[in-house]
Amino acid sequence: MTLYIFIALLNGFCIAISRILNGQLATYSGAFRASYINHLTGFLFLSIVMFALRETPQLSSGSNMVVYFGGFIGAFYVVINSLVMSHLGSTSTMILVIAGQMCFGLFLDSSSSSTSELLIKVLGVIFIVIGVSLKEVIKYKHTSLAP
Repeated sequence: MTLYIFIALLNGFCIAISRILNGQLATYSGAFRASYINHLTGFLFLSIVMFALRETPQLSSGSNMVVYFGGFIGAFYVVINSLVMSHLGSTSTMILVIAGQMCFGLFLDSSSSSTSELLIKVLGVIFIVIGVSLKEVIKYKHTSLAP
């Protein structure tokens, strides 16, 4: 179990670094081009790994085609992150992305959680969004007051 916790933390680190680098690329080449480059290099990397492992890429014959919609959503996520990262910065972007994930998790858990437990989770998400918003307001006021 400890190994999987470590891997999950490492994954969070990789996501943050990837989003920051892609956000920087987007400032030079635009969000869609940065996303394209991101996915092209990812495709090349995975192609090399699959070749090295002697695996052949194929669609699952018994699966519903809707499951492949995740690729579209992933590409859309990269474009949105690339666009937002240069305007909000890495910390605010990552916190708001996590808050969005928490909101969807709340939606999924809404039928299985007790009302008081759900209320506490909703308040947690609200506090996160308020905290990021206050940070942005303070940053805006500080930069607009500068001589």
